[in-house]
Amino acid sequence: MRQQRAFVICIILPLLLAALAACSPGHTGGNEIAFIRNGQLWTIDPDGANAFAIVGNNPPVLGYGWSPTHQILTFRTIDAAFAATSAGKHLAINPLTGLAGDTPSTLNTIGIDGGSPIPILLSSQGTQYSNAWWNPTGNRLLYREAYSGDTSPNTMQWWVAQDDQPEGIARKSLPDSFSIPSLSSNNSMAIGNSTAGVFTTAIDGTNMRFLIHTELAGHPLPATLERILWQPGHAQPLFLYAIENTATPKGSENKQQLTVQLIMSSTNGRETMITTCHCQQFTWSPDGNAILYSTGLTDTVYNIQKATSFSFAAENGSVPYWSPNSHFLLVDGQHTLTLVNIATQQQQLLLSDNTPATGTNTSAASQLTVNALVQPVSNSIWSADSRHFLFLTRGRLFWQSKELSGGNGLYTVAINDNGQLQGSPTVVDSGNDTQAGWTYEDPNTSFVF
Repeated sequence: MRQQRAFVICIILPLLLAALAACSPGHTGGNEIAFIRNGQLWTIDPDGANAFAIVGNNPPVLGYGWSPTHQILTFRTIDAAFAATSAGKHLAINPLTGLAGDTPSTLNTIGIDGGSPIPILLSSQGTQYSNAWWNPTGNRLLYREAYSGDTSPNTMQWWVAQDDQPEGIARKSLPDSFSIPSLSSNNSMAIGNSTAGVFTTAIDGTNMRFLIHTELAGHPLPATLERILWQPGHAQPLFLYAIENTATPKGSENKQQLTVQLIMSSTNGRETMITTCHCQQFTWSPDGNAILYSTGLTDTVYNIQKATSFSFAAENGSVPYWSPNSHFLLVDGQHTLTLVNIATQQQQLLLSDNTPATGTNTSAASQLTVNALVQPVSNSIWSADSRHFLFLTRGRLFWQSKELSGGNGLYTVAINDNGQLQGSPTVVDSGNDTQAGWTYEDPNTSFVF
């Protein structure tokens, strides 16, 4: 009789658990898309099913980031007292990325299926925080802390926190750096830049070592050029940085027409100059075998193995997104969305608002300032398989010169291995969505805004 009862329990219990799971809202990880709407953080299936608000809007969500495992999200909510002030009611929002700047806020993590969030850092009205960025292995979060109103690169503080420890428990400070410290792919090192030079450190702030013992030429540079970036996907990574071109007569250029050299260096001091340019941004490809840099209206991809490059036109201030396999780039601008095939060097206009692009775009995303409060794009619009991507219309309603029948909203698109479109865009959500993201974005592969 006991054996019969045990058999029944073994059969019935899994069925009950499966039924309960089926009744639960949300998801269990995998291929979900996330976005923000009206201050709430939502997830949704790529076919538009199972829309679920995993975080409410009291207080509103300012930004979020997928973890590399796609199982956890970090998110930032505005400090309630600050939200009631005039400044809190009029936050500057980047029109392309949807990102708000550093703000008094709370940093949290939450599982993809919702539940109770973990506040990894509580808010203080006198202190402002950036979004938090995941490390490549997905168990630590890096964020910036500064006094409200402070934008000097000399006074920023950088912290690494465990993703499952509440209220600052076990957080560790990194050494002072002009820019966001870059975390290596194996999660063992951070690299930063200071008045004393370029340094590495363990991610708990210990074992500091200088790779370059003098202040880099021209630093602190404008914030979009200030970063020191580890090469992704390599066991012994190189690092990439910019210096002011010393051949330029001093005082002959201002910070808006700054000429810089992009330098690729090994930890043993072997340097390679990639280019001299009026660069505004630079970044690695996800496989670490290419570098993308922008002069504003022109983007260039440099192949470090072949020492070759090609350039293409881009909207000033546009946001580039590498596919996870590094084969393609999506360039998301105010007026257009363009797909670039790295192998064929072909550029294809996908989405537009039928407004001719000009070189006069002076959006906040493209301005060169020393203000340190920039941040990388939080999420990628590519799926993990590099064969699908999403886009938000933002008033751009012409897909390959034909008007989208679904109107404004969130869409997904499929391509094949050669980058050829597979069918028409599919409507996922028609709400007033912002910050739509499909997968984790490594800050080493992202421009900053």
